[in-house]
Amino acid sequence: MSVTAETRFEDHEGPWTVADVLALPEHPARARYELVDGVLMVSPAPSWDHQIVSCELLRRINSALVRSAAAFLAAGAVMVAEKSRLFLPDIAVVDRAAVQRGTLAVPLEAVLPLVEIVSPFSRSTDRILKPALYAQAKVPAYWRVELEPDVRVVVHELAVDTYREVATVTGKEAVEVAGEFTVDLDVTALLGDLAD
Repeated sequence: MSVTAETRFEDHEGPWTVADVLALPEHPARARYELVDGVLMVSPAPSWDHQIVSCELLRRINSALVRSAAAFLAAGAVMVAEKSRLFLPDIAVVDRAAVQRGTLAVPLEAVLPLVEIVSPFSRSTDRILKPALYAQAKVPAYWRVELEPDVRVVVHELAVDTYREVATVTGKEAVEVAGEFTVDLDVTALLGDLAD
């Protein structure tokens, strides 16, 4: 009998661990797995508009990294972990030294900003839970991308043990990322020519 996500869920007992989640097979519907203190969180695969915004924003972040020669790498939908937590942010910018060939999950302390794109099923997670947990882990910056009613990027910086909102970008604006590099945002272009 082949191992599937469904049989692994049914057979699992007790709190989940990072190792348990990393061992799960890919979900047949491409759902995303995350872990918070023993609790497995499963969210549906992202929509087209979500993915288009993610790709364009990642492109702009990577351009900024190349321009600045900052010692960071950026990627979409990569795993970051800490003890009993495993996250799959939409975009992560991490210290280049934390990533080698074969890296599956980088430590949360190696992350500079994390970006989450809010979808109908992730509103409370992206607006409340994740910012609180990322701030607790001392991630220096958190960007939340809202798609409704209009696209906007809400930029947060760490202030001791919580985030403070420093900008809401709805057009073109240069945004500094934790004093390391600057991203030229053009929020109106994030959805490209995707029709309403």
